[in-house]
Amino acid sequence: MYFSTEGVILKRKNFGEADRIVTIYTRDNGKISALAKGVRRPRSKKAGHLELGSWCKIFVARGKNLDLLTEVETKRAFGIADFSEEKAKRIYHLLELVDALTPEHQKNLAVFILLVQYLKKCVQEDDFNLVSSVFNVKLTSMLGFFSSHSITTSKTQKFFESLQHDEFEKIKERFRLSQKSQLKLLSFLDSMIENVTQTKLRTNRFL
Repeated sequence: MYFSTEGVILKRKNFGEADRIVTIYTRDNGKISALAKGVRRPRSKKAGHLELGSWCKIFVARGKNLDLLTEVETKRAFGIADFSEEKAKRIYHLLELVDALTPEHQKNLAVFILLVQYLKKCVQEDDFNLVSSVFNVKLTSMLGFFSSHSITTSKTQKFFESLQHDEFEKIKERFRLSQKSQLKLLSFLDSMIENVTQTKLRTNRFL
């Protein structure tokens, strides 16, 4: 059985002499893992399409133990165009959050749309701390790990309600946080994610 969909490359792991197991967050199937055979060979046609953060169209053959990635075509390579180490770290941070918080084979179209939307903002926006904070709150609320209603202080609750529900442009225009406030917010969000996943984040949001 074959299926085709769109997906964002979250993670890669070498397998055997020339293969990779690729973790992809897809539009129609949620998070999946698939074997990309021969992708580490110099002449592989798939290799350039499987960079971390790339938004791709994929074709997958269902396997008994592991799906097989048969074809891949890049729609947008967020991590490649105008590459910089800073931009790569921004992108990898968002990918890590999605990978850490989502189960495999559980479709969530809203998460896929959010990820693509905020990968674009990683490229376009200067204030990555705000991008990361808003993405974090929206993602965790979509997945049921966070709600602004759990905040007891009225002023703070309104702030998190905005992060949870408002468009990024409105949030950016409405709030001007001091560096100290930003660091406190980021520390809180990091702790929340690590408590949920019971693991330490590898990527650093303080860029």
